Amino acid sequence: MGSANNNNNNDSGASIVPKWIEAKLFETSLKEVETEFKEIIDFKVDAALAPGENYATVMLKAEFVIKLNDDSTKPISFMLKVGHDSEFFREMMENHNMFGAESGMYRDIVPEMEQMYADVGVSVNFGAKSYTLPTQQPYILLENLKERGFRNVNRLDGLDMDHVKSVLQKMAQWHAASAVRVATKGMYPEIYLDGMLQPKMFDIMKGFLDASSKIILECVKEYSNSDTYYDEVIQIQNNLADAVFKTAEHKHDDSFKVLNHGDAWSNNIMFRYEEDTGKILDTYFVDYQMPRYASPAQDLLYFILSSAQYEIKLKDFDYFISFYHRHLEENLKMLKYPQKIPSLKELHLMLYKDGIWGYMTVTNVMAAVLCDPSENASLDNFVGDSDAGLAFKRLMYSNARYRKHMEAILPWLLNRGLLDY
Repeated sequence: MGSANNNNNNDSGASIVPKWIEAKLFETSLKEVETEFKEIIDFKVDAALAPGENYATVMLKAEFVIKLNDDSTKPISFMLKVGHDSEFFREMMENHNMFGAESGMYRDIVPEMEQMYADVGVSVNFGAKSYTLPTQQPYILLENLKERGFRNVNRLDGLDMDHVKSVLQKMAQWHAASAVRVATKGMYPEIYLDGMLQPKMFDIMKGFLDASSKIILECVKEYSNSDTYYDEVIQIQNNLADAVFKTAEHKHDDSFKVLNHGDAWSNNIMFRYEEDTGKILDTYFVDYQMPRYASPAQDLLYFILSSAQYEIKLKDFDYFISFYHRHLEENLKMLKYPQKIPSLKELHLMLYKDGIWGYMTVTNVMAAVLCDPSENASLDNFVGDSDAGLAFKRLMYSNARYRKHMEAILPWLLNRGLLDY
């Protein structure tokens, strides 16, 4: 029987596999997946994603060959998410327990939302099945959705019209259930209320945003027609942490709120297709580590601006909002939401009120989404100001693909008043 420490990893994979991972930890989960489980014959753990495909945590693939009671063998794999071995990550975990938030989402919140639809006779699934390991280490263990035919769209291409609509439909289902849940059962546990915008996270977030400022401003200055919006960009960039954290103040008002996914970009969304036609059959969110109870404006701006194709991102933005609103209304009615359903006009007002998520998204997550694969794409380089970190940021903010998007988006934000600070 193999173990994580003597498996056939390559060096780059082995170096990110924590020492505590060993085969026997998975036995209960394997029995849950396969009732005829007898023993583990082979086991290996390796990096599941290339550098640049995921930043917040380390995603591993745990692969097994198991023997069944009839002595036949069967391959089974899981996705295992663990923490980074980095100072920034440890500091972040001390202030916001992302693994605690996400395991609670998979254990309690996601099944609760799915049950709400089941209760009205509709079958809705929001994500992968999760499993438990007998360890105190921070981790998330999930089914490998790829075995069921789910896959990501290439982040560099962006999502086309069918994919965007499919995500907005699922987002509307999720948001509707989350609003009904609060209206009928009361507020979520504290860990979901502010997400990353807890007051104690301010200094960490400000440090992270400030580390990019100089390079963002240098690169934006080179964009075409930057003189029309550059002064506004300087102003908003220098006050970005304050502006984003200010949106947390709205939690005390009585405006419509939902449990935002909080990190809805293309690599955190998987699709399953009909084999013959390529038609999208199902859409799942993954990575429920940054949920936040707030205006749906956060998820909408974050998802559309980070992940829709260049050709439709701005041209069809208002249509996307209308499409989402129609599905939100439909699901709120289906789940018997007892309060006033927000109008399309009110939804647009939310997008203005929390419009800072537009600039925040395009200068952070969209930069990572549109960056060519690179060995230097790491959490430390993304958040730090070492020479390697600054070189990686320069690559992110000056590459032609990102620049093309920004040269369209910055004037669009300016003309909507969303660069005002």
